[in-house]
Amino acid sequence: MSIQVGLGTSENPDAFLAGRQAARGACQKAKEDFLDLLIVFASVKFEQQDLLRGIKSICQDATIVGCSTAGEITTAGPAKASVAVMGFKSDALRFSAGLGCGLSQDARGAGQKCAQEAIRAKLYKRHAFIMLPDGLSGNGADAIRGAQEVLGTSFPIVGGSAGDDYLFQKTYQYYQDKVFSDAVVGILFGGEISVGIGSRHGWHAIGKGHEVTKGHGNIIESLDGREALKIYRDYFGEEAQKLKESSWAKIGTIYPLGMSIPDEEEYLIRYVSKATPEGSLVCAAEVPQGSQVRLMITDKEGVLNAAREAAARAREGLKEAKISAIIIFDSIARKRILGRRAKEEIEVIKNTLGVDAPVIGFYGYGQQAPLRAQRYIGKSYFHNETVVVLCLAESGSKRE
Repeated sequence: MSIQVGLGTSENPDAFLAGRQAARGACQKAKEDFLDLLIVFASVKFEQQDLLRGIKSICQDATIVGCSTAGEITTAGPAKASVAVMGFKSDALRFSAGLGCGLSQDARGAGQKCAQEAIRAKLYKRHAFIMLPDGLSGNGADAIRGAQEVLGTSFPIVGGSAGDDYLFQKTYQYYQDKVFSDAVVGILFGGEISVGIGSRHGWHAIGKGHEVTKGHGNIIESLDGREALKIYRDYFGEEAQKLKESSWAKIGTIYPLGMSIPDEEEYLIRYVSKATPEGSLVCAAEVPQGSQVRLMITDKEGVLNAAREAAARAREGLKEAKISAIIIFDSIARKRILGRRAKEEIEVIKNTLGVDAPVIGFYGYGQQAPLRAQRYIGKSYFHNETVVVLCLAESGSKRE
């Protein structure tokens, strides 16, 4: 039993032609006239519906799942203003797609609906569920909880939140031949395959821990009974006061908050997008009242080492199986920290895996993965500033 995989890309400014070229390229690389499943990641520069029409014109019967991005990832490394299509045809791989709408009104319900649709096919040997939610709408953590109510708390859920080229205006989700926003799409993998998953961020804690004594959703109003901004003032001194009015882009990226999770080995990273005039901190994901948080720090080497560790964990989960495809869900914050060295992160992942399998992925506004992603141990969470590596392999095959 084998898995045929092909990757196609295009930067053609005409959306229809770009989709058509990328889909044709995937077929050619897979050496197949048609493919069963297409995973699509694309820039918002394209007219999104025309892009899907172009893809469908080549693979009319294929299942399509994907989203818009804040940058695409392929075997060649980071890309932008492009579309990437990974196509699959296999007598071993089984899959089923799902869609949940209304993320902003009921994120938990949307995640639940997405997973419910995906399990209707009753796949043999379920392995992992990819979730691609709108990155600007709804509570990503709640969407995961909804999916877990269907799939189980310990079932591996991985993925990334859709982006829009760092415009923060509107993201898009692709399901079959239609384009959605405020939605979550997913793909459930099953069959005679093996799956390896790894996730890491590379930040480490500085200073003492603090309790969120007042807050709601993604807003922290007070820590240890004092205004939340004090955690930054204690570290940066008077400069922290200026951050109320100035951009948080750099400070929030390099110095996010780490939220401890009982019985887990790593902190969950929470990107701090801004501070309010009252001294509250606005995060990119939920931080429940009562949580313990610490200030975090990293550098370029920390980011690259985390990518290496994530890939190594994905490899361990597969043992000696031959990897057929690599899917990477990365954070735009990591790319900004690495700057010109962003390509190194993708090279580190490929070199650690030690294969020349095709790579697809994207930079987004959040990630989904277990904290302990080895042998499916532990539950999945919503992350910021984290890299997630998913590998698909032929079951029973041996790497060369």
